[in-house]
Amino acid sequence: MTFNYTKFYKGIDPEPQGETQGYPVPGAQGATADQIAGNAFFASECDWKQIVNEKYDHIVIGTGPTGVAFVDQIYKDDPHAKILMLERGGFWLPVHYQMLPNAFAATSGSPPTTYPWSRTKEMFTTAPEFFQAGYIPAVGGRSTYWSAWSPSPTPDLMRDWPQEMIDVTLQDDFWTRAKEFLHVTSMDKINDGVYGNLQAQLDSNIANNFRKFVPSAENAYPAPIAVDNSEWKTVKFYKYSTVGTLLNIQQRQQQLAKTGKGTELTIVDQCVVEELLHDDKGTVVAIETRRGTISVADANIILAMGAIPPATLLMNSFGEQLPNAGSRYTGHFMSHVTARVPRSAYSDLSDLEIGAVYLDGKDSAGYQYHVQASVFAESKPEEDKVTTARECPDAAAAPSMQQLVGSEDCVVFVCATLGEISEKNSDNWIKLNKGKDPTTNISLQLILGNEEKQLWDQLDEATYQTIEALATSGETTPDIEYWIDNGDGTGQWSKDKPSIKQIRLNIIVHEASQIWVGDDPEDSVVGLDYRPHGVKNVYVTGAGLFPTSGSWNPTLTMCGFAQDLAVKLSNK
Repeated sequence: MTFNYTKFYKGIDPEPQGETQGYPVPGAQGATADQIAGNAFFASECDWKQIVNEKYDHIVIGTGPTGVAFVDQIYKDDPHAKILMLERGGFWLPVHYQMLPNAFAATSGSPPTTYPWSRTKEMFTTAPEFFQAGYIPAVGGRSTYWSAWSPSPTPDLMRDWPQEMIDVTLQDDFWTRAKEFLHVTSMDKINDGVYGNLQAQLDSNIANNFRKFVPSAENAYPAPIAVDNSEWKTVKFYKYSTVGTLLNIQQRQQQLAKTGKGTELTIVDQCVVEELLHDDKGTVVAIETRRGTISVADANIILAMGAIPPATLLMNSFGEQLPNAGSRYTGHFMSHVTARVPRSAYSDLSDLEIGAVYLDGKDSAGYQYHVQASVFAESKPEEDKVTTARECPDAAAAPSMQQLVGSEDCVVFVCATLGEISEKNSDNWIKLNKGKDPTTNISLQLILGNEEKQLWDQLDEATYQTIEALATSGETTPDIEYWIDNGDGTGQWSKDKPSIKQIRLNIIVHEASQIWVGDDPEDSVVGLDYRPHGVKNVYVTGAGLFPTSGSWNPTLTMCGFAQDLAVKLSNK
């Protein structure tokens, strides 16, 4: 293949419609990231004039995991499908930030995280003064910063779900297809020199010990995380983001369109959707955006915006036609515990090894928790900090350099343990308020009930028990030390366990259930066909559909249902 230098250099001109290539005057002397990405992947202002009246098969709102999972599956069934995607943000990261230079860890705060809602005074002032994890309004959404843990819930973990939805997950290809899309792999399969010997010993210890050490536990296994990259033969650990998949799809469809073998995927960035305009029969006829109004014609509208934003859009658009919308609000609360044991508790470890294990269980009332245990053996923490940051199972649950320096002869555990919030708590909800911006005029409230308080106690106990199980080989449990945070950026190791206040976080993650699915319009918001009750041409993806949240990380299940929706619409 001969490289076309002329085409390449002309292709990166930031103003292709005003090209001069230096004659008779200089060309443009600057280019923004939006211009560069827009020229390659996104619709232009000129394209917009045609888009608003174009006829599409599907209009997908959102470019996060479920939106991309839906589009990917649709094209597998029909490469000629005509699809429009609308993204409220712009292009930010091309991959997950862990795959970029370490400096990008500094971008994981706010912004890019935004909070399109108002917490009630009760939520803000009632201990533990919860706040809801925010959204990332950019191409790829949260997938550019997510932890990527991806367990597959079994039917017994889908408490009070419609049997029809559970049956969908029992189809032969449901989990296989979803795992392939998200590049999920088990940490015992990595074997890249960082994951290997320690992982094998952790797996053996937990398999032998978890029922004895953690009486409330039901399952324990090597962590399933979205890190596989089968296209890069020499790379074993590559934290997955949907951005690359989406842009690859866009380029592939562009090439197929040139040969008549497919249809181009149109992606519009910087396009905030405000309202779905509908007739009195529940059929959406137009989409109101801040760039203008888009005609819907016969298109299916797919909401792929997370959990709270699609609920906000439906509540603003349909009001009392969806009376149950927002009356449930679930998700996960969590604790973080950091501990260490002597390196001698394990055998033949190299200078740097990492492992990751997943354990789940229930309290006496049947409410669920799970432990995400990330384990680090680092004899040269300063020297290996770049590799550690890149291959860390969960960058939000990683040991600090202060914890690693001085622990060179130890193995350090960082456990993030998540518990479910009951859907039965009537104090937890989202409601429209009098705000003028229809994308943020929502108030939310989540307050602990007795179920959560009991579960949180069980969850904390199980975390300490899990550390003991992971550290024990044979009959001897090594001495365990815990990190005590002083609250001023310093801390120290102690044989005493930290206080409850030190380990319990005040953040709600994996929010769910705001527009839950069910067959009865009197006791649900969305039907078993993914359509809100009484609405003709709108379909919902994401954890907002979940009747109960369980404790399991939701993204794999969300994407599986989005793929199922794509299959059903393709067959239809």
